[in-house]
Amino acid sequence: MASSAKLQVAKNLIALERGADELLLANSFHLRPLYVKRGRERVKQILAAVAQGCTTAELQAVFPSDAALLRLLLDYHLLPESFLPEDDSSRIVCLTDAVRSRSKNSITLYLLLGEFCNLACIYCLNGPKTYRRDNHTSMNAAVARRSVERCLEELSPGGTVAVAFFGGEPLLHWPLVKKVIRSCEGELKPAHPDKRIEYHLTTNLTLSPADLVEWVSRHDISIVCGIDGPPEIHDRCRPYPGGVPSHARSAETIRRLAEAGARVTLRATITSANHDSLLEVAAHHTRLGAVSSLFIPVRPINSDQDFFPEEILPDPDKVIAAALELGRPGRPGKANLFPFNDFSAEIHPGVRHAVACAAPYGTNYVVRASGDVYPCIYLVGQEPYRLGNVAGALDRRPLDGMLKALHVDNREDCRECAWRYACGGGCPVMNLARIRGAEKRPGVVRYSRRITCDLSQAILAEALWGLADQTQVGPPQDRGQESRG
Repeated sequence: MASSAKLQVAKNLIALERGADELLLANSFHLRPLYVKRGRERVKQILAAVAQGCTTAELQAVFPSDAALLRLLLDYHLLPESFLPEDDSSRIVCLTDAVRSRSKNSITLYLLLGEFCNLACIYCLNGPKTYRRDNHTSMNAAVARRSVERCLEELSPGGTVAVAFFGGEPLLHWPLVKKVIRSCEGELKPAHPDKRIEYHLTTNLTLSPADLVEWVSRHDISIVCGIDGPPEIHDRCRPYPGGVPSHARSAETIRRLAEAGARVTLRATITSANHDSLLEVAAHHTRLGAVSSLFIPVRPINSDQDFFPEEILPDPDKVIAAALELGRPGRPGKANLFPFNDFSAEIHPGVRHAVACAAPYGTNYVVRASGDVYPCIYLVGQEPYRLGNVAGALDRRPLDGMLKALHVDNREDCRECAWRYACGGGCPVMNLARIRGAEKRPGVVRYSRRITCDLSQAILAEALWGLADQTQVGPPQDRGQESRG
């Protein structure tokens, strides 16, 4: 530590206070949290002095009894010396080059077996222009097989391809699901013995083929099914066409699968219909037999970039309050709020999220019946994001463009935020293109910002405090202060 070095407060400093004297500090570029159990005001005085501009020697002269604390603040990159570009994004390896050369240990493949659905959900992401919602065409088995094969060819040795049967409603194409699995088990797995294939089914479970339980059990298929709450809530949001209730049919199939030991996750899309009842929704999922609950705030637009009615959008404050309660340690059942459920595991030194979404990294493919490939289910049918067809070469340039557009240092709404390297900017659906008419929908824009920024910050803060509570070990500081890192 050079005594003449000019100090500065980290540009990406996260500072959280709790109780009478607790303080938690983190530089999101390095993400190594420092927990100060006692002595909050003293640390704040040091930070304020640095903000006024001073050298290391000058700071030591003002705080002669706090040498150990100063060393700790420097060690945690909370007071980087100005000649060290520790908060300069130029130190990040060029993302596009990194993506081209990085190994692929996991690839998720969404097979749109068909784009027609038997329900009429009020918030369906499938826009009628980009998705062929009225087309009953099914994917050809050869297209599905080639899609899996290409992913296996890209996959690193020892890696896993997660084949997600999607739609539309994939159980409308149940014979095709079985044909794809037979091909994977009988041909593709033996051809790639050093790689794994897993199966997932995203379905409303209103259909119940006679051999569904048998196949799910035999091939360990994980299932995600949308259940927005008890019947009085669910049937308002996810009815059959004409408003006919669907909950009873789904619940019956869920119970059959749960009794057989299947892994069924129930997903609730958060809207104004259930934002007051999310704890009740989680309890309802448990009663139905779910292994876990997944909560996803509704996106305000569909794949056509058309807005949903503002009255279905939930209150972000209610979502935040419920999210913190659902994540409370000791709460019965397992509830996750996508995409924040993995934040806790991602908080450790060296983790840096310049982009939150997996789509630009080439580890997420969506293939529709024609064989056309897209990087995200929300981008299906949007020509600028079409990567090509599984029958030919894929064009990676749209991925490079997405990486550049979504990097938190390139986004006007992110580049000055201290949290940006911790959250990665959230789901990019509203940021990839200029959403037509957004300037006339300020309520929707405000909702999108709050459901991305305020919600992610609240959950990250809770996760940081949770880690501090779990790891209260560390060197005591001068002047009776005690810090944890």
